[in-house]
This record gives sequence, structure tokens and C-alpha cells, in this order.
Amino acid sequence: MTAASALPRQQRFDGEPGPTPFTVRASQKVHGGLAVGAALVALGFAASGSTSPTGILRWIVAAAFAVLAVVCARALTVGDMLVADHVGIRLRIGSEWVGTRWEDIEEVTVLQRRHPLDDGRIAVHLQDPGPILGALPSSTRKTTDANRRLTGSSLAIPFGLTARPSNGEVVQALHMLADARCPVREQL
Repeated sequence: MTAASALPRQQRFDGEPGPTPFTVRASQKVHGGLAVGAALVALGFAASGSTSPTGILRWIVAAAFAVLAVVCARALTVGDMLVADHVGIRLRIGSEWVGTRWEDIEEVTVLQRRHPLDDGRIAVHLQDPGPILGALPSSTRKTTDANRRLTGSSLAIPFGLTARPSNGEVVQALHMLADARCPVREQL
């Protein structure tokens, strides 16, 4: 028997395990269903296409639905869009990850979903966004600028019909992870 195994169980560990990481992931069911549905509609329009003016219009509609099917299929490969843990928050904006520590965040605001077809939103307001946003590629900065105009924060991620949070109690989960290092509040 070792000295460590002789200690009572609660004294062997540093403490209780911390809060579990919080994630927002793209909904596989929604994107998969949309990809399959759009592909089937594209095939239907393509099968009825011809060289007549109406047939050419059907080819155009088939191409549009094929593009929609590809976009939805690509969304299946995205995975996590937001990861929050005991260190901080990381958001995927386009193909880039933007991460910051809890200490560098001014506040996190959560807009809850109001009904099943409404999206909620998690917005991260940084104390000094300049260095983080300045290091991003120009294509990602265009997305963060659009986020800022639409939501008031450059770093915002939606959740709802097409993206699912790992915990239904979004504000409470983020508050537990922030651990008083930054405020997490619900936007009304």
C-alpha cells in the first residue's frame, strides 16, 4: 500500500472536477436532411430539363438546388462552432478559430431563442478587440465586421435550428465556466 492510496478518497484529488466544456455544434440532422432533400430536388429538375426555354429554366433551378445541397453537405463537416472551457472561449468564424481568455473578455451576452424558428445568439465583447481582430485574414475580418453591424459584437455565434448548444441552459453553463472572471448575462 502506498501513502497516496492510504489517504481518504476526497484527500487524494485536488478538488471536484470543474464544469464541463460548453460547445455549439452544427446540427447534423438539419444539415443532412437539407442536403439530401436539395439533392433529390436537383435531380428531379435535371431529369425534366430540356433545350426548350422552360427546360433551360429547369436546368438553372437544378443547378441552384445542387449548390444548396453542396453547401449543406459542407456544413456537415464543420463540427464545433464555439468551445468554452475553464481557460476561455474559442469561436470558429469561417475557417478561422478566434480564441480569447476569460480575463480578456468584457462580457458575454446571450440572446435566448424565443420560439422554435428563432435563433439565439452568443456574443463575446472583448475589452480590447484590436489585436485579436487585426491578426485575422481580411476575409474573416469582413465576417467579423458584418457580425458587429448586425449584433453589436464582432465575435458572435448563432444557435437554434441549425446549431445546437451542448447544454440547454446556455447562460448558466457559460457563467459556471467564466467563474466570475467576466460577466455573462442574458440579453432581453
